[in-house]
Amino acid sequence: MVTTIVALSTVIAAAVLLWWRHLDGVIHPGHEGDPLDGVPAELRTAALILTDARHLSLMWPVLGLGSEGNWPNVLSAELIESGAAIDVQMVGGQKLSDWTNDETTDALAQYLGVPKVLVSQTSPGFLRVELRTFDTLAASVTAPGVASIGVDLEAVPVGVREDGRTWLLRVLYAHILLAGATGSGKGSVLWSIIRGLGPAIKAGFVDIWMADPKGGMEFGRGSRMWVRFQCTADGILSMLTEAVQVMENRASELRSAGVRKHVPTTDAPLILIIIDEAAALSAYANREQRNEFERLLGLLLSQGRAVGVSVIAALQDPSKETMPFRQLFPVRIGLRLDEPTQTNMVHGQGSKDRGALCHEIPDTTPGVGYVGEDGATEFVRVRAYWISDEQVDAIVDVFSPVPMAPPASVDDDFDPATFDPDHMPGEDDGQGWAA
Repeated sequence: MVTTIVALSTVIAAAVLLWWRHLDGVIHPGHEGDPLDGVPAELRTAALILTDARHLSLMWPVLGLGSEGNWPNVLSAELIESGAAIDVQMVGGQKLSDWTNDETTDALAQYLGVPKVLVSQTSPGFLRVELRTFDTLAASVTAPGVASIGVDLEAVPVGVREDGRTWLLRVLYAHILLAGATGSGKGSVLWSIIRGLGPAIKAGFVDIWMADPKGGMEFGRGSRMWVRFQCTADGILSMLTEAVQVMENRASELRSAGVRKHVPTTDAPLILIIIDEAAALSAYANREQRNEFERLLGLLLSQGRAVGVSVIAALQDPSKETMPFRQLFPVRIGLRLDEPTQTNMVHGQGSKDRGALCHEIPDTTPGVGYVGEDGATEFVRVRAYWISDEQVDAIVDVFSPVPMAPPASVDDDFDPATFDPDHMPGEDDGQGWAA
């Protein structure tokens, strides 16, 4: 067993050190000097431990994650934007919670000498242990300048991911639930989505129907961009009633044509209904308004995606009383939340063990959140673009749909009976042609 551990340690040492030192070039056989030369200072302790069988044989039992002859299996390591990531196979009989509980992750961080350790499951029995040395999303991200370019409605640029790539959000054929405490950055997420859709809005492929229950003070600034804009409970319910009618008409047309999915056109665009602070209707309105809102929302969420009617609902409290039908939102974004139970309300039971830590997001990073989608087991940590008031004005100026020209005025004194098709204005009037 000792031989196996040493052999494995040798393989790990070679792989990890080559990875950690690849920025300094290829390591040649017989390299002399400090074997950890080139390893980032904040990862040197972790490198020493993870590449030495003796250190590993001491660490696992101390942390309660293994015993003599039954060690977790370290499979690979790679450099990531925020530090390092180690793939580990658990010991037989262990539970995911044995690794993801706060006591264990804190003990791992202290032992490996890094500020934070996060553990998530990649598949049954296998884990990804991330050694976080710094937060790649700590600084706000300014949105690029607006530009009239095409946009993929199933991959709308909204911000940046933790790994440095662009955060792309599916809007077409999706409904999105956005939850976050006061000051968590919901406005930045919504305006980033609108900015990303801008070219399609201007071209007429997307119509925004905006519901702003706060009297319009949040999104009234962009009123030129909205095809529908309501800020009272009765007005919003009337707008949703109209949306249900459009949805049902489209469904009937698609059924007659034998088509399963609506493709947005300028004649039949994607209708994106944005409901800011949905709790104003789902929890704080009167009983009749609440019941009607739940009925209409349930219809839109259950039948709207395929016919090009999508909903984005934003709220502070993600409880069932505040937002019914949470399970009908295939895309869920959790920004900073106050309690671990609220993270579960947004992303489902066990989401903390799978990497969603909305309740640990500091209030100094508005716009940071965890994105989960139906069919995906892992969560993506992201930060929405920071959209200033000046940028909002620029978005509205560049992407507002061009209003339709009013119909030509008609001369009410015109008598069709006096129309002469052979009459030539100018000649027949004796005026001649201008020289």
